[in-house]
Amino acid sequence: MISIRRATRIGTLIFALGSLGWHAEAAELTPANIRLDFIIGGKHAPWYVALEKGFYAKRGINATIQASTGSADTVRTVGSGGADFGFADIGTMMVAKSRGAPVQAAAQFGYVGATILWRDEGLIKGIKDLEGKSLAISPGQAQWYLMPAYCRINKIDYKAIKIQETAAPIQPAALATKKADFIIMFRASNDEVAEMAAAKVGVKLSRVFMKDTGLDIYGTSLIVKDDDVKKRPEFVRAYVEATLEGLRYSRDHQEESLKILLKAKPELDPVLTTLQLKNALTEVFLPLESVNVGLGFMKPEIMEKTVKVTNEYFDVGRKVTAKEVFTNQFIKR
Repeated sequence: MISIRRATRIGTLIFALGSLGWHAEAAELTPANIRLDFIIGGKHAPWYVALEKGFYAKRGINATIQASTGSADTVRTVGSGGADFGFADIGTMMVAKSRGAPVQAAAQFGYVGATILWRDEGLIKGIKDLEGKSLAISPGQAQWYLMPAYCRINKIDYKAIKIQETAAPIQPAALATKKADFIIMFRASNDEVAEMAAAKVGVKLSRVFMKDTGLDIYGTSLIVKDDDVKKRPEFVRAYVEATLEGLRYSRDHQEESLKILLKAKPELDPVLTTLQLKNALTEVFLPLESVNVGLGFMKPEIMEKTVKVTNEYFDVGRKVTAKEVFTNQFIKR
């Protein structure tokens, strides 16, 4: 039997050690730079929700969120060690992988969200009419890789399209003011920007989704480093699970998630941001496999198709295999 006094001292010591351990653990969060796919918009709410709600912190990550100029920039930055994690177009990631970038996908955020937009004035009536027309586009964007593949799939002469290298932020204005005949945007991102820019000058737009016209492959995904998957799987798991928890929370609490994003980024237009987030959650980020199997789950047969399309139609350095470009090991079923 131990005395009450001794038991009290032991209890106090255990409590003190426990408190020290908790504070040490709280102080020892692993820094993680997360690079998104573009300038910040409504669709990026899940990351800010995960940050604000402590979903990253409770898994040991001190997250910093960065904007980007496009998916190619994001994949390059993650691959070279300039960021720990990314969010980028999966086809762009595979092209980079084929040229030596040590990266892979750890969760999908829906099918290709790219849309082709043109002015509804009769110059272009369908996708075959894109031949001979001018396209405002930038080499840093995912669509730089998507469009040649899309044209080959749909037997459109890509070389007949007049490429006008235009910085991403001014492409919507280029279309609205007739400086370009068509542009390629992404739903839940700059697609809505283009629509609003056109509406301001009284221009109506027509839209075609690439996923509905031949390019039904995965679009954006959580990008991670090969080395981290092998050597620091818990670090990767923390990013994937926390981000997907942010996505789930955003789906279930859309209004609150919007407030969290606007608090972090007050410069954003509330009307545009609301529309982007709504479209991301209802049209892009949550395909059936995410609902039925698990958030972010990549169907092997769709990944095989995505790899096949990338190898066949994209400008790859070598042919990649599905096995090396994705993993479902961090997805909760």
